[in-house]
Amino acid sequence: MSDFICTVCNLRGKHHIFNVNHDHRPRQSVEELRRLSEAYRNAQTLSERKKILQTHGVRWSSFWLLEYWDPTQMLVINAMHCILEGVVHYHCCHTVSKDLKIPEQQVVSVVKVQKALSLAISGDKALTLEQLWTRLDNQGTLGSLQFVAHTLGLPMTLDSLSSKVSMIHVQRACRASKKPGLVRAPTGLPTTKSHYIALLVDWRLLQPHSSTAFIIPTGTPEPLSHIQQVIRYATTASWLNSVPKNYGEANAGSIKADKWRILSTVYLPIALITLWGDDDGRAPPSDSFLMKALDHTMALFQATIIACKYTMTSSRPMEATIVRTLVRTLSDAEDIIDLDDIIAHAARYDYSHNRSVMLNLSRQ
Repeated sequence: MSDFICTVCNLRGKHHIFNVNHDHRPRQSVEELRRLSEAYRNAQTLSERKKILQTHGVRWSSFWLLEYWDPTQMLVINAMHCILEGVVHYHCCHTVSKDLKIPEQQVVSVVKVQKALSLAISGDKALTLEQLWTRLDNQGTLGSLQFVAHTLGLPMTLDSLSSKVSMIHVQRACRASKKPGLVRAPTGLPTTKSHYIALLVDWRLLQPHSSTAFIIPTGTPEPLSHIQQVIRYATTASWLNSVPKNYGEANAGSIKADKWRILSTVYLPIALITLWGDDDGRAPPSDSFLMKALDHTMALFQATIIACKYTMTSSRPMEATIVRTLVRTLSDAEDIIDLDDIIAHAARYDYSHNRSVMLNLSRQ
């Protein structure tokens, strides 16, 4: 059942969760859903029903007795759990917040990793790849290496490593292993320090080998402080509930749905627009990293406002269409076919099926 990530479209598999290309999100056929549901109802054995459920993600419901029943259009989104404590919570904690702060104990290590990757690997006084690997191994922690790799947008797979980097990995692994004959080239997803070092060294080979002006575009803790200042000093209506002034810190406690609604519709838009969308009084280039992240974040927040409305009016389907158009416009760009391209540092292992709800809000 975990492969069925959306009740509206036919996409299957967790690897599609970040896909925002709507042209490749085929809508489910209501007729086919009805046929499978009736097959589930008419199945003679429990194993037949289990097979239908596991293969198609469908079971019988009495709603199918209604001729007009269309689950792709008529299901009501659970705004509290799916949107506020699901999509919004994930986006703010695992995408935006990863931009905003680095765990305090990792800051020094991240800086050292950045400096190591900025050193020359050719020319006078340059590091060899073996020396660069050793420095990253000595100065970086698993968390800091992961942070830099995700922030640089590196593909989280070892299958495309260059032969030179793979060879270094194998040689070092052989020296550390009691059974060097069993050591093989790394493949699959990165899980260890050496895996992330391999990804970073492979990336470094593609950059200028001796540029003294090379700077790695990773996040800083400054935006978190800006958000906290907005929360602390913004003047709001008296009927608006308060939110933690130490937002983003461990002692802020668990933020519930009502707080996420206020944060995502009041404080965070103000903070992120003034921080990421203001370059000395002018908007930054539309193709800049932060503007892409800001546009996606604001699309989510606008969709959240629509999904949390108590009533439906004739204008709201149009509002939802506008939001979907924005997301689609972003996804149609040549360099944005996956949400990972914008927020690559979001934890790939922390998937939430609720995330696909945002992309289909305007289809409801």
